[in-house]
Amino acid sequence: MHNAIHPDRMTAAERLDEAAIILSRGIHRLRVKEGAQQQEKSLDFTIRKSVYDHEQFSEKDKF
Repeated sequence: MHNAIHPDRMTAAERLDEAAIILSRGIHRLRVKEGAQQQEKSLDFTIRKSVYDHEQFSEKDKF
């Protein structure tokens, strides 16, 4: 939402609120972007199978 009031006609609290809104929107956009990049990265990896065949061990050999 765009505020059409010139900053000179705003109180200090109103200017601070406006700056806080702008900053919070920027942080939100950054987190959304980083989340999308993280999802892309997670698709690059496959699940590795264990090098141990757990069925070959008896119950006493298991950890």
